[in-house]
Amino acid sequence: MNQSHLTEVGIVQRTHGVIGEVQILWKNNFDPLEHELESVFLRIEGIPIPFFIASMRSKGETASIVHFDEVDSHDLATSLVGVSVFAEIKQRKPNDELYLDDLVGFSVVNNSGNLLGQIEELQDFSGNLVFLVVNSAGNEILIPATPDFILELNEETRTLIMELPEGIADL
Repeated sequence: MNQSHLTEVGIVQRTHGVIGEVQILWKNNFDPLEHELESVFLRIEGIPIPFFIASMRSKGETASIVHFDEVDSHDLATSLVGVSVFAEIKQRKPNDELYLDDLVGFSVVNNSGNLLGQIEELQDFSGNLVFLVVNSAGNEILIPATPDFILELNEETRTLIMELPEGIADL
């Protein structure tokens, strides 16, 4: 499977009950019920492994209780805790809405027109999302992935113009 077709949509947060169910915390307002997911991929030892969904129910606005086929014990479910959850891009909502992880590969320019670098990945630090931006010298900059800092987004040129707090690019 070509991993470029997969998008990270959540993380296995904890086990639920004793029959092998897990709680998945969904990222970026991803709604699995709306997408009618039949399967997801869990990255285990760096390899995306397909898991078919036997049942799923919502738990609040950002989480679901999921029971996978073949996961029939608490011990098996425990081994999945902390694992990233991916979905095929074609299973994402077919509308014009962009997710933060869609911005990977975009160039970041500050409001003065200076190129800061390219977004290499979206990282999650205990619920605080940041863009890992790498400049032409190979230096890494962590920029909070908050819509408050985004002035303009150009999908055609794959450019993100951001108004950043003074000195953040120097950290």
